[in-house]
Amino acid sequence: MSKDENHFHSHPGDMAAVIQTAQTAIGFMPMEVPNAVYLPKAAEGRIEDLQRFLPTPRRKAGTITVFDAASFNAMVAENTDAGPATVYVDRDVNSPAIIAVLNDHGLEAGPGWRDFRVQIEFRQTPQWKKWRAMDGKMVGQAEFAEFIEDNIADIAEPVGAEMLEIVTYLQATRTTDFKSGVRLSNGNVQFVNIENTEARVGAGRVEVPEQFKLAITPFQGLPLFAVPAKFRYRLNDGKLTMGLKLERIENLMNQVLNETVSQITSENIIQGKPGA
Repeated sequence: MSKDENHFHSHPGDMAAVIQTAQTAIGFMPMEVPNAVYLPKAAEGRIEDLQRFLPTPRRKAGTITVFDAASFNAMVAENTDAGPATVYVDRDVNSPAIIAVLNDHGLEAGPGWRDFRVQIEFRQTPQWKKWRAMDGKMVGQAEFAEFIEDNIADIAEPVGAEMLEIVTYLQATRTTDFKSGVRLSNGNVQFVNIENTEARVGAGRVEVPEQFKLAITPFQGLPLFAVPAKFRYRLNDGKLTMGLKLERIENLMNQVLNETVSQITSENIIQGKPGA
């Protein structure tokens, strides 16, 4: 060991002073925050959080996504230690939402971080996706009959087999009648051309309905709901097309939310959005 090395190791106080001088020069300054969070001056004032080096986080945070009310209740009950929980219900027809903020602001507990949440994701069932895809479309008779046959179990009224028979054997013919109409000021009568569309199945054995009903689960984890639909058919240039129109979707979404909220055990339920 050289003379210079002996001199270096014999003065540990000098080394501490050197380290302190170096830290000050590069800008690392300890902050009054637990678990070593530092503000480096040389990094343009960026705050560096070293929480990722800890065995566990300092507190709970993040968003948990579940798919039914039972799982939602379980997660809320398991995390009561995070703070006061508030359940927010958003009744948007196109994107309904139920979100629990587990560390929300509380009247007694005071302000909360509001960054630990549980939300229900309303996942459409495969069957509901199929009916929604056909909603409002007009297609050929053979294509529509095939669709009804593939999804016959979802039809509650009339019974699926009867609906399939109607769609498969439906015939539509047009007859043209002339009826006297408005008497003009000159005394002549203007005849009115009236087109009548007659629909029948076979020899008229089955009446063609204007409406039918589905019994279907729109979202996973929910019971069956009654969904009315209009049955549409058109005859254009001798070509028959068919389709359907689902009715009162907004009412269905409201029923879905009511059913889900009725299963939630939390007492603090708010109609609205939680915000950021």
